[in-house]
Amino acid sequence: MTRRFSRRSLLTATGASALLLPLLHQEQTLGATPAFPKRVIFIVTGNGTIENSFWPTGTDGNLTLGEITSPLEAHKARLLFPRGIDMRVWAENNPFGANGDAHHNFGAILTATILATGDPPHDRGGPGLALASSISIDQFIGQEFNKQLMAQGQAPLPFPALSVRAWGRDGTGFATLSWTGNKAPVSAESDPHTFFNTLFTGRTTGSAAPDPTLVKLMKTRQSVLDYVGIALDRQSKRFGADDHLKVQIHLDAIRSIEMQLQGGAVGANCKPPTIDAVTDFKPIEQFPALVEAEMDLITAALACGLTRVVTFAIGDGEDYNIYFPWLGITGKGIEFPTRHKHDIAHRPGVNNVDKINTEKWFFSTYARLLDKLSSVPEGSGTMLDNTVILFLNSLNSGFGHSVLKMPIVVAAGANMGIRTNRLIDLKNEAHNKLLASLANAVGVPMAGWGDARFTGTTNLA
Repeated sequence: MTRRFSRRSLLTATGASALLLPLLHQEQTLGATPAFPKRVIFIVTGNGTIENSFWPTGTDGNLTLGEITSPLEAHKARLLFPRGIDMRVWAENNPFGANGDAHHNFGAILTATILATGDPPHDRGGPGLALASSISIDQFIGQEFNKQLMAQGQAPLPFPALSVRAWGRDGTGFATLSWTGNKAPVSAESDPHTFFNTLFTGRTTGSAAPDPTLVKLMKTRQSVLDYVGIALDRQSKRFGADDHLKVQIHLDAIRSIEMQLQGGAVGANCKPPTIDAVTDFKPIEQFPALVEAEMDLITAALACGLTRVVTFAIGDGEDYNIYFPWLGITGKGIEFPTRHKHDIAHRPGVNNVDKINTEKWFFSTYARLLDKLSSVPEGSGTMLDNTVILFLNSLNSGFGHSVLKMPIVVAAGANMGIRTNRLIDLKNEAHNKLLASLANAVGVPMAGWGDARFTGTTNLA
């Protein structure tokens, strides 16, 4: 009779860390690996829109885009406009300001839970940082992707979820979208030069040699891996067939991780972009170039198989430091001393012209991201076919601070199971449900997300 070993006795015998061995005897359901992986991108800006210039008109399959979203015309067949999505977790029974002061709601957007701490007007005696209280859905999806990969004996993604920002402030709920848990913000990549290095230093993506420092580190890790491999192999001979197979799968996965860390096994379409080493992206005049460079790097990270989940905050919930000189909008503000994005949100100009033009510019950048995703071939289609993108503004109206009927566009590829080229009218649908539906679309099943008061999903099919 074959003897069953406990995890404790196995790890004691090998000296291996518990991190190196999956749970033995655990029942798992392994889904078939798709031909191409599903991906999700969450893009968030702040300070609202002009409703009658945002929403499309027409019928399913025959939409006329609003002026603000008109730059997406070339991708209209891939767009879904869910009108009537409310951020109910902020608007209902919120101890930190309810529907008011929603300029500070970034910490609740992807967590879909009530904040742990309030913003400055509603956190007397507290830090006033509007910190999130739970994990954000991007982090959860990334963790689930890696669990799925490891269960199939594949290497996990180097970056389960990648967080990027153009300006904004790290570490607060004014600007941070991604959270690993209660009051635990994820620092976002904000400089294209360091972002490039984070992604590609030490990775062989062509004929380039790997970083010598990384080579030395890999040799040290390899010796540890060899020891663990020999010990586990020796112990596995004492197992039954099922456990022996699980150990072998795990060892194969560990060696795949090592190969990936050494720079191997990147995506076939991996072409790192060129980032000008001398460009200073800090001046506001370089803001368009900053956003463009970060979108290039996001596209490359997805194409290279470094991640499948991205959050991209363009600005933050206040936007006091974002100006638009390239649009000819300069000079004194109307409500504030200068004409920044927050001033424009509160005072949109004659016939809303300044607000419409600035929001239209953001959608022109989104169109270029869709172009970039469409330029990466995957089989008979493109990477966009296997990607879903959420474009969300954190407010309906910047002046009214409303989080009801949020301005949202979903761009979904042909293989995502989402019916597009249409406007759907919903009624007080919690944004929690939309987030859960996007997770389901990329293969992470859930019945709901965030605050249990608003469980369920949005029908996107």
